[in-house]
Amino acid sequence: MNQSSASLTENRLPESPKVKRIDVVCAADDAYVMPLAVTLKSACRHLAAGVQIRLFLLTGEIVDDNWSLLEQTLAGEPIEIHPIKPDLDTISDLSISHHISHTAYYRLLTAELVPSDVTKAIYLDCDLFIKEDITRLWDLPIAQHYCLATADAACPFVDAKKGCANYRLANPYMATRRPIPNYRQLGLDGAAEYFNSGVMVLSVERWRAENVAEQLLKILRDNRNHVWCWDQYALNVLCHGQWGRFEPRWNQGAHVFEYPSPDHAPIDRRQWLEMKTNPAIVHFTTEFKPWQAGSNHPRSEVFFEGLAATAWQDWRPPKPDPSFQHWFNRRMVNMIKRTTITSRKITSVWA
Repeated sequence: MNQSSASLTENRLPESPKVKRIDVVCAADDAYVMPLAVTLKSACRHLAAGVQIRLFLLTGEIVDDNWSLLEQTLAGEPIEIHPIKPDLDTISDLSISHHISHTAYYRLLTAELVPSDVTKAIYLDCDLFIKEDITRLWDLPIAQHYCLATADAACPFVDAKKGCANYRLANPYMATRRPIPNYRQLGLDGAAEYFNSGVMVLSVERWRAENVAEQLLKILRDNRNHVWCWDQYALNVLCHGQWGRFEPRWNQGAHVFEYPSPDHAPIDRRQWLEMKTNPAIVHFTTEFKPWQAGSNHPRSEVFFEGLAATAWQDWRPPKPDPSFQHWFNRRMVNMIKRTTITSRKITSVWA
């Protein structure tokens, strides 16, 4: 471990009986350390008085300069950071694609990596802007559930045709109808909800007792040809029927803006409107991130609002590549999107 990361572990907050400590887990590598700073800074700034975060940061490679900027960003905030570097060999055979690296799988190893005194933890992706006090998530009763989460706005059911009440209206705008393609072979209920893994409350105690990490990795390997959405596939298979829910506004994915009206929303109308207009957490989902050149992410302004409070405050993405290749790539992406939506509309009519 380099000197910068070691100094973060030494930045311990003073213990006090009046302090409420919450345990948080994130996973990041050098490509995501800047959005991680936005996530953590915004989380700290919205904590209630007397609350402190004990963060376990599952890290890939992060260069010293970026560690230093992260330290500057969080100096004086109510957070202590404990970097943990997992063994990459444990997950190196698992598939990656698009903007996803193997770091995304680190969350599956949480119970194996954090100290034994951690019995519950909030897991946060490193591409969030947090607008409200995450203590409210911490205080939710987890009971016997593996985790608490919320339905994924892009694909909220194991099989939308079975679970979605307004399937014909919503289907053309979903990312996929069946995020677990082989759910029948696995004996899962198609009408059940499917959750997003970017914001979760984990029962670390149960994960540890049941050796959940080993089970999750086995699911990924046994179903290698059916895995869609990486870690999320395994979590939804294992936790099927055994996860609790918090309101969707605590995980606003970009896909909420794909649905043209509440009538097209695939979840409860009131909850969809709250998620869209009054999110507690903004999640910069999709591969087109706000910090990329030429990104048209619908919440880019929120990201740069958060960035202004970090040591990267003056950073801006490079200008888009003006070359024909860049234009061609973007045009093809948009064409594929339009074609996909059109084909889904036809499918929804005849399905």
